[in-house]
Amino acid sequence: MSLDIPGWMVGEGDPLRTAARGLRSAADVVDDERVGLRRTLGQAAAALGWEGQITDRADEAADPAQDGLRTLQEDLRAAGGALDGLAGALDEHAPTLREVQRDWDALHADLPRTEVTHYTGETIETVDWAEVRRREGTLRDRAEHPTEMLRTADRGCRDTLAQVRASLAALKPGSSTASFTRSQAPEGTWQVFRDHGLVDTAADEALLARIARAGDPDAVRALLDELDQERLAGFLQRNPHVMAALTTDHEPRDADDPVLSGLWAAIGELEDGQVADPHAIEGIREYWAGLSPLEQQRMRLLHPALIGSLDGIPVEHRAAANRLLVESAIDVEQQRLAVLQAMPDNAATRQEALDALPGWYPDWLGETILEGLMGEDAQTLLHDFRLRDQEVERSLARLELYEGLTEPLERPRFADVEDAVGAVLPADARAVLLFDPRGDGRYAEWHGELDSENVGIFVPGTTTDLSNIGSYVDRVQQLAEDPDTSSVTWMGIDVPNSVASDATQTRWSEDGGQALLRFVEGLGMADRTVTAVGHSAGGGIVGFADVYGMDVDRTMLVAPSGSGLGLHRPLPWPLDPWGEQPSTPDTYPRQTWDGHDRDVQRFTQTAPGDSIAVAQASEDVRWWVGLPEDWGHGDNPNSSDQFIRLETGRWTEGEHAGERLEGFDAHSHVVTPGTDAWTNIVGVITGGEVIPYREDGDWIGPDNVYDEPDYPGTDPVPVDDLESPWEQSQPEIMAPGPLDGSFGQGGEPA
Repeated sequence: MSLDIPGWMVGEGDPLRTAARGLRSAADVVDDERVGLRRTLGQAAAALGWEGQITDRADEAADPAQDGLRTLQEDLRAAGGALDGLAGALDEHAPTLREVQRDWDALHADLPRTEVTHYTGETIETVDWAEVRRREGTLRDRAEHPTEMLRTADRGCRDTLAQVRASLAALKPGSSTASFTRSQAPEGTWQVFRDHGLVDTAADEALLARIARAGDPDAVRALLDELDQERLAGFLQRNPHVMAALTTDHEPRDADDPVLSGLWAAIGELEDGQVADPHAIEGIREYWAGLSPLEQQRMRLLHPALIGSLDGIPVEHRAAANRLLVESAIDVEQQRLAVLQAMPDNAATRQEALDALPGWYPDWLGETILEGLMGEDAQTLLHDFRLRDQEVERSLARLELYEGLTEPLERPRFADVEDAVGAVLPADARAVLLFDPRGDGRYAEWHGELDSENVGIFVPGTTTDLSNIGSYVDRVQQLAEDPDTSSVTWMGIDVPNSVASDATQTRWSEDGGQALLRFVEGLGMADRTVTAVGHSAGGGIVGFADVYGMDVDRTMLVAPSGSGLGLHRPLPWPLDPWGEQPSTPDTYPRQTWDGHDRDVQRFTQTAPGDSIAVAQASEDVRWWVGLPEDWGHGDNPNSSDQFIRLETGRWTEGEHAGERLEGFDAHSHVVTPGTDAWTNIVGVITGGEVIPYREDGDWIGPDNVYDEPDYPGTDPVPVDDLESPWEQSQPEIMAPGPLDGSFGQGGEPA
């Protein structure tokens, strides 16, 4: 166990003061140029003999540039002040932290010892671990105040520097050129920006012109490879439209690139962006660990769509790649929104839409930007003005999500993740593990510390996409407020869009279960306590992943579509050895997909009156009403002896406090904070306390205790005190075989 004081917290303040002076100097230049801009316009007006109203118009023409430069000047000075503040905080607190670190190192170099009596009666000397823990606690207490003060000062610096970038970006209207921006921030200021890496150099602008003529992503990548990596990182951050060109290539290959070719040798094949054979994941992890930090950075920069979604790549590296993908997605979605808003009532032809794209976008990239708007179905939809308005609203919602993903965290992680090249993932950067905006989108994000003991993975339900996942994200990240617990929002497949026509089909759970299993395996969390929580259709996904042998410690199906068990239909990958009756087992396997023993606690909860009960009963009524084979998601977990059923209870906060969760709306309320149901989700993930389900009455018609409005409520109990209903005497159930689909018709390896 370490003290975990970030290295910068024990550094000196002088380098920060130097940077602060540079920012204030830039502010002075901006001020001079701002005054010069108005003076120049005034002189031009006088030279031309303008007077009266036309002179006022000349002044008005200068106002937008004046305001933008004034804002930038103020932000530069604020950032300089924040850096000075952080330097002062380091002067005050770094000596204390250096002393605490020295005492910590000294303690562990010479651990206190004590004498104890051995069972043989002999007195021996051993490490006094109680004293070690006591002294460690004292040192942590000494470090708590200075580290918190430095974190606060650091957040202030990050915020003000982010504002400098934002005010600089505001000088440049959408799709404007670099020369136009320079006309508003004259050459003296522009040179300061270049010196600080805030804008493109002349060489960068020449490269942009060459990229604009490139014919495909490979050609763009070849041009970018001419840059050294330090310049490349800043160049892509300043020019997200260039990154947009790279993101169109999700499976990049180059026989002349040995690092990329070596990675593909470890991957084998991809299916829908994921590793086809989960056995390959460990090889990917080992290959990546064997690359140098420079090689890893280059792969993240030039192949972000591959690295950002690849199971087996470490969390911080996936997140670093996806930060660039999000920046490019903002640029793309802004252009897409502009086309939507400009469309006449009778929509637009494909070529008209392409011609309407601003900026340098060539047709091959423009078609990607407009994906989803150019197809026959989309054109029919967009002919209806009301439906087009809905699409505009969806686009605005996606932009809100994307832009939120670029904002600093309000509660940063404990420290930056760094390697020999520099910061891989800053402590205040959001950790997006999957980002694919195609179609309805795929997305995953890690919330909280990267090394926490408990990890909860939350899978949302039907109709969730990138335009509305934000509501789930807001809730799931609340689970990570405790530093011992992290949470993950996972939408790793294109989930069903319709309850009636899509969500009933088994294939969603099948595909999602496979993808979730691979995702969990890719995170490499064998030493953590991992819980997979699925809501609605997400419950069916978690259930199927459990049938496949997903390696987790707990599962929780919340108002689920089914359990994945007992389906009476032939299933593809990898369950064909089970035959057709049933094609999924009636009990979950006791081993993981790759043959290791596992012991999974399983929980479920569904509120009374939730219409999801129809889906949960699908296997019971299939033969009575003639349901098709591709319908349903397995047996009802509420009546399964393999699940501990929990009580959804009542609202505990807000205007409905004290009211019972029930009825149609309860389907979403069971994943809402301020309810007993949410308390149970938190309890299962953290290993805390939960409210067990209880029924009273006779065996003919038992009633739930919460049917009585005056019932005071069931006391919560520790999760580990609840006995699993799993029957230990049941025969051994093995996971259904390799996940590479290698079974033949007779159940033997092909």
